[in-house]
Amino acid sequence: MLTRILVILAIRAVASRSWSSLASVGCPFAIRIVIFALALALILLFCMWHFQESILYIPSVPNPNSPLTQCHKTADNPAGLRSPAEHGLPHEEIELVASDGVRLSAWFIPASSPEAPSIIFAHENAGNIGLRLTEFKLLHDRLGCHILAYDYRGYGNSQSAPIDEDGLMLDAHAAWRWMVEQSAVDTSRIVLYGRSLGGAVTIQLARALCEEADKGLPGARLPAGIIVANTFTSIADTVSSVYPFLRPLMPVVRKRLLRLQWRSVEHIRFVRLPIMMIVGLQDEIVPAAHMPQLKAAAVTSPHIELHEVPDGKHNDTWVKAGVQYTDWLAAFIRSVEPTSQGRPEATLGLGGGGNITPKEHVVVDAGLRRRGGCSCADAEVPMS
Repeated sequence: MLTRILVILAIRAVASRSWSSLASVGCPFAIRIVIFALALALILLFCMWHFQESILYIPSVPNPNSPLTQCHKTADNPAGLRSPAEHGLPHEEIELVASDGVRLSAWFIPASSPEAPSIIFAHENAGNIGLRLTEFKLLHDRLGCHILAYDYRGYGNSQSAPIDEDGLMLDAHAAWRWMVEQSAVDTSRIVLYGRSLGGAVTIQLARALCEEADKGLPGARLPAGIIVANTFTSIADTVSSVYPFLRPLMPVVRKRLLRLQWRSVEHIRFVRLPIMMIVGLQDEIVPAAHMPQLKAAAVTSPHIELHEVPDGKHNDTWVKAGVQYTDWLAAFIRSVEPTSQGRPEATLGLGGGGNITPKEHVVVDAGLRRRGGCSCADAEVPMS
């Protein structure tokens, strides 16, 4: 943060002196504006290139009760967001170990029955798992499911390590391995759930697990389905949406400047699992149109349902959906049958409409059910 402030102050000082110098040599006002606009564009491109990882990955966030301090570890969070015990939730504090040796902090919140379904939750790009405790409480109480929530490397109480796409995928695989190898849950009833950045993690993990099953690798297993909310097609598409003035330069940005990828729109083509999507149509960070694009790209999924929350924003869609939120999740989890020989099947009962065959796609808008396509208005921190 201090480095960024110093950089901004330095740029301001240089800009002020340059403007005065150009004026002193008689440079016309219009030309000075053009020069500064070009310089500003170059500075912005440089900052995006240099700081892009820190723009996307934000392990520490301001403490809402004390904005001058940061919430990094769960102990830094406000009261009520530090431990499941504060909400009366039974839990185990466990340590996951990624294949590169990085140690990750996680909570396993068990259901009352070992046979209950399970959710592996991959969170957004900012803050630690404690900041999602109110949602975990809701999911545990309303769905009666096991929950495994983990912090990525460099987040929360997890070991500090460089944060990048490859590393986060190692973390996701570590969470999956722990759930299927070390927990006592019914491994045929595990659902992957990711929001925003966590949605990209979830989609890519699901693809990897499908490919392992296709290859017949020893011990390969599949989740029963996946749930993604307010996630994006790719980082490049998000940059293009958030910074429309960069669209003419996107070929150069993609090839030369953008290290971040997260190409979910490509990975989801290989996810042959039931998928539920939730999108807030007022998302101010990730355009809402990204979710229908992901739905259209999921060509091997046996079925997809897309739920729209008309007044949902990036971080509050699950709240704005109200009781429908847990109703949707409960119905989806019930609908996905336990995996059989690595190939899940699913049927959905829609009141009075019978069952949807595996290859049909269904769109479910808040309170309305219909088959067919979906229209979404264009609506994650930029590059989330």
